[in-house]
Amino acid sequence: MNIYVYEDQSALSFDPISTTRATFDIRIGAETFLDRIKILFPGASISLFVREELATVTSEKHSGLTVNPDSVEDGLWLLGNVIWDGSDFETLPNSETNFYTKDAMVGAFLSKAKGMNWLAKKGPLQATDSRTDMNSIHCGYLWEILDQIPQTLLSESQQSSDHVNLSDFPRTVFMNPEQVFIGKDTVIQPTALINAEKGPVIIDSGVTIYGQTYFEGPLYIGKGSLIKPLTQIKNSVIGPMCKIGGELDTVIIQGYTNKVHDGHLGDAFLGAWINLGAGTQNSNLKNNYEPVKVQVNEKNVDTNSLHIGCFIGDHVKTAIGTLINTGTVVGAGAMIATNGFAPKTIRPFTWYVNGKHRKVMLDKFFETTYHVKKRRGKTQSEAENLLLEKLQNQR
Repeated sequence: MNIYVYEDQSALSFDPISTTRATFDIRIGAETFLDRIKILFPGASISLFVREELATVTSEKHSGLTVNPDSVEDGLWLLGNVIWDGSDFETLPNSETNFYTKDAMVGAFLSKAKGMNWLAKKGPLQATDSRTDMNSIHCGYLWEILDQIPQTLLSESQQSSDHVNLSDFPRTVFMNPEQVFIGKDTVIQPTALINAEKGPVIIDSGVTIYGQTYFEGPLYIGKGSLIKPLTQIKNSVIGPMCKIGGELDTVIIQGYTNKVHDGHLGDAFLGAWINLGAGTQNSNLKNNYEPVKVQVNEKNVDTNSLHIGCFIGDHVKTAIGTLINTGTVVGAGAMIATNGFAPKTIRPFTWYVNGKHRKVMLDKFFETTYHVKKRRGKTQSEAENLLLEKLQNQR
């Protein structure tokens, strides 16, 4: 089976997370969108189509897959920002058809000829008159991924074999332990409370959880993460190698991010390599209880939701006591240090200091990034540097 995972024109609607990664590499739970496709189609030949500026970094990240091939064969074309449901593919199509969720075209089964035509015209296109309606969930914005946390983690928990052994954690309180899943080499100190009554709690391998913490499902904690004392987390997804403290409610973090200190973070989506200073917190509800509007890709979008927090790109840093308003978007590489609320939109690679916007100096930025990644045993590639340099030049 040939599978072609692609981005479409909506990719920039996931700003600022999608400025530094393909939409299918955005985290939805323990998995990314692409991880879900790999699980549904084990052994399939998967190729990826991305924006040209992301081709090299995507090739590095997925070295075993072909990125932006020049030719295709018969196969499934799947939009990368869809949470695909296995029930949609219990019977694979044997003729050309378009896939729809509600009014959105999210993929197709195409012959080689139609696929090549799609490439030539830089699709996606209305490839055929035949239509197949899907149960899968099409996400158009970051907050729509947050909405799917309960269902996503429920699905992932049904695939997990890491059931908790209560005898290994005699001084931890478990509520509904049948829905708690703990990986190998995880340490949970006494007096932690893990409540899975409202959804599964999935704790990956190598996690350290200090005492006097409260977890409420649905919740996923990624590999190697550290949870500090007195932390409260619920309805959230924490990627690998994070350091977390304070209060988190309905948050997704890609990974490798520090929010170690006190402060509330709610209805928020964070990228990677972020450091939030002590006391950084966000508002997720307007005083007048009106739906929140968010500036996305230079368009003012009504979320139709009362609870919307912030969206923070990779490599962002905030000073102590930073206040972030409802619906704030902070671009990659930005730094905030100011009294009162920061602006609701901060461009990539902007120092926002005491009410003034200044361009981040790239050499200083890369020097800091080198030290940040070295602490986690990682290095930054030349392709990543070139992408970030392009973002800085375009700001």
